[in-house]
Amino acid sequence: MGLFTLIADQMAAVDRRLKEVLEQHNPVVREVSDYLQEASGKRLRPALVLLAGQFGQAPAVASDLLDVASGVEMIHMATLVHDDIIDEADMRRGIPAVRSKFSNPVAVLAGDFLFARAFQLLSATGRPEIVNLAADVVYVMSTGEISQHLDQGKIASEAAYWRRIEAKTGHFLEACCRLGAVASRAPQSVQDALGRYGHHIGLAYQVIDDLLDWTADPERLGKAVGEDIAAGIYTLPVIHGLETPEFRAPLKAALEQGAESVDAVRELLVESGALAYCQRRAGEHLQAAREALAEVSSGPERQALEDVAEFIGVRDH
Repeated sequence: MGLFTLIADQMAAVDRRLKEVLEQHNPVVREVSDYLQEASGKRLRPALVLLAGQFGQAPAVASDLLDVASGVEMIHMATLVHDDIIDEADMRRGIPAVRSKFSNPVAVLAGDFLFARAFQLLSATGRPEIVNLAADVVYVMSTGEISQHLDQGKIASEAAYWRRIEAKTGHFLEACCRLGAVASRAPQSVQDALGRYGHHIGLAYQVIDDLLDWTADPERLGKAVGEDIAAGIYTLPVIHGLETPEFRAPLKAALEQGAESVDAVRELLVESGALAYCQRRAGEHLQAAREALAEVSSGPERQALEDVAEFIGVRDH
């Protein structure tokens, strides 16, 4: 991805650091670790840490920044492994999920291993504020996932949806930006502005993700269209469609038919304007993210973050 040219060397260093930290003598753990690294995605979270770190005033803490970026990626990997267990997902980004490739017990332990190694890295910085920020991420995401699991099969309100994705994605990407700024000792005003930026791109990212569940090419997306519905998870497109009076009854009837009615549900979401509504709401959050960036100094660092916001708005997988 050409987005991260500014930090290309640091991103390569993150990959090397992950390989080094996850290298294990235990053959099973080593096999799982290697598989997870091969299956990793866009590396958005460590990239945000590194880009936010460019606004700091302490180049001597480059090693801290690298450890923080690697740590947040391991936290992300751990949550995906555990999410797939909870969702009973067989695939992750087009390849077998860890639980499918190995087993549920191995996947649970692999997630725990990743969390432990992540916090070892973060604590090695010797800065409690960094560890506290990262721990808060895990706490907030965990409470959000518990709420989502308890609501599985229930049609949530739009307000509940926004609360859920704030916990799931908004808070995490906000923390990534804050962690980079904190690690490089950026001024508090910069930490706050970058935190707001991360929060809004996180919300936009998740809305687009939920939109792509209905509109993307399944092969590029790495999962089937309408997979959230099959799992009993109702996201913004469906929630908004059900709140449109003339489409409520036919959409509800189609949803009750389960996975067999995915095409019918998608057509109703298009006709009701629900998909267009989601695109518009994502755009509002991306605009709010850009406004937050206006509060930090201009330069290649800010342009790189603006490019990330642009990418999120147009991505197709």
